[in-house]
Amino acid sequence: MKNRGNMTPPKLIVFDLDGTLVDSFPGLLLGLNLALSDIGMPTRDLRWVRRHIGHGAARLIASAAGENGDPATLMSAFRHHYGRVIIDATPPYPGIDEALATLATNLTLAIASNKPLPWVNELVDHLGWRPLLAAVVGPETAGATKPDRAMIDAVLDATDIRAEETLLVGDMPVDAETGANAGIPVLGVATGSCSAADLFAAGCIDVLSGVSELPEWIQRRYVGGARPVAE
Repeated sequence: MKNRGNMTPPKLIVFDLDGTLVDSFPGLLLGLNLALSDIGMPTRDLRWVRRHIGHGAARLIASAAGENGDPATLMSAFRHHYGRVIIDATPPYPGIDEALATLATNLTLAIASNKPLPWVNELVDHLGWRPLLAAVVGPETAGATKPDRAMIDAVLDATDIRAEETLLVGDMPVDAETGANAGIPVLGVATGSCSAADLFAAGCIDVLSGVSELPEWIQRRYVGGARPVAE
């Protein structure tokens, strides 16, 4: 049975970035493997990257370096290569632009990502989303990474909206854990990082195949109670 969660319509929707709004895996895989090749270490496959993403670049690089590698050296190489490919190799998921524009007509939108903030800002500006967002938060903003609730608290402080009026949307159990820590419901999107079953098990109130379905989901879930979302 699905966890119905709080039935109060949200005023604020906080989005994860990687794997939720953008397909970051091709760029991360390319940047990581170029960096690993630079220092003579074996490359990784996409399945490995999917399993190790979600807790920030430092955790990803530490896992890739393992016991025999130097995380600092690998991180330096990764920053160099990923910074060169991030824009061309990080496309938005289909329908994201339209969904965000629709949602922004009546709701406050924000991004909270474990990705280093300069890269988040670079993507947001390149994709033209800045006018739609009330806040863009990264580890440097919050002084912590998800699942620490500080990430959500930073968004709430920036928007002056309460936790009980907020919905978090993400693609991984770490997002569900973040929501639980912050006292807000989490909607999962099964875009490839995790299965719908894993997201439900982590505590998501519902799971969609992608953010493009979100405007219709809000209308359906809060029918009779939500401020209407524009067609």
